[in-house]
Amino acid sequence: MGKLYVVCLFAFSLLLLAGNGIAQNKLQFSVPFKLIDNRPFIEVQINNKTLHFMLDCGASNVIDLNTANSLHLKLSNPSYQTGAGAKRVRSYTTNIDTARIGRSQMINENFGVIDLSEIKNKLHPPYLDGAIGYNFMKDYAVQFDYPKGVINFYATYSGAYPIPFTLYYSQTPLLKVKIDGTEATVIMDTGDRSSLTIFNHYADKTGIKQRYTLSDTSITGYGIGGPIYARTFTLKQLEVDRNKITAIPSRIPMLKTGAFAQPDIDGSIGGGVLKGFKFTINYKTQKLYLE
Repeated sequence: MGKLYVVCLFAFSLLLLAGNGIAQNKLQFSVPFKLIDNRPFIEVQINNKTLHFMLDCGASNVIDLNTANSLHLKLSNPSYQTGAGAKRVRSYTTNIDTARIGRSQMINENFGVIDLSEIKNKLHPPYLDGAIGYNFMKDYAVQFDYPKGVINFYATYSGAYPIPFTLYYSQTPLLKVKIDGTEATVIMDTGDRSSLTIFNHYADKTGIKQRYTLSDTSITGYGIGGPIYARTFTLKQLEVDRNKITAIPSRIPMLKTGAFAQPDIDGSIGGGVLKGFKFTINYKTQKLYLE
């Protein structure tokens, strides 16, 4: 009788924990997405018009220049900005009265404005009106459920095996991983169409260029600032906490400037890897979950 009581008590405790987890992970709202070129696109309503934006944890809120002009938005603060490519590009800011995403909305929100036509003309996505980034996502725990094609927004979220992260440039998740067993500091970027980008300085330091047969340099994508010239290979193993991912298509950008030439981080994990998971970013607790 004593053993049965202990078993029942343990089972009841597990039910309580499960119940607490469900309550804590209370869903606020969900939106469907389309995965295009390894990047999640959602519908955004601006000025009663349905547009299509990337949900990009590696960006701030940005609207395409041509889209902004078609909406008759006022542009201000002309400047220049860098991105994944090597060139600096013209940028502006604008104010959007109301942008609706699912059951949520942004009121009087500032957006960056950049001409995204080169990316559209070279990669031929069906649409690219801009990116929704940290400015919106920071108030939620955002779950990219790639297998189900839905993005869930929680007030907060917790699960098994949390992975701590910090914010790179105050917006992009930055964490420690192991690349072929060697520690590296990388960003997680749902707006990165590749699987794994390893920066040139890290590839030199760790001997990756000597251990692998690399392709010739070629264009592996386009970002803000132009083409991304890189050498490609297949990495043996990437470890993200308890997750061991093998045979990862990888690239080493051959750029001297731009986001992929930064000396203070070692690489970027993109949608090619993340699409195999239910990937959750809890900005409030700075914990990631790969399920």
